[in-house]
Amino acid sequence: MSNSVSGNTSFTFEYVVSIVVILVVCNSLMKNNPKMNSFIVILAGLVVGWATLYFLNKFFPYFTKFFTDLGNYFQYEVINNFTSMGYTHIWPPLLAILLVFVALLYARNLG
Repeated sequence: MSNSVSGNTSFTFEYVVSIVVILVVCNSLMKNNPKMNSFIVILAGLVVGWATLYFLNKFFPYFTKFFTDLGNYFQYEVINNFTSMGYTHIWPPLLAILLVFVALLYARNLG
C-alpha cells in the first residue's frame, strides 16, 4: 500500500513515530554518554528508527489507514464547516487592525 502521490513522499503516522523514536534515542544516548562519537549516535538512532518503522509497517498495517481516514475526516469537517462560519471570517483581520490601532494610540503616534 503506497501513500505517495506522483512520486512525492507523504508523511504518515508511522514516519512521525519513527522520527520521534530517533530523536528520543539520540537524545538519551547523548545524555548518558556525552563523549560518545556523534556518528555512532546518529547511526544508532537511524537503525532504531528503521526497526521501529519496519515493525509498525509489518505488524500494525491498519495504523496508516486509520490515521489517514482520521485526517481526511477532520479535513472534510473543517472545509465543510468553514463556509458556515459566517462573520468569523472577518474577525481575525479586524482584531489585527484593532491591535495596531491600540499600539499606535498607546505610543501616541496617531498625530
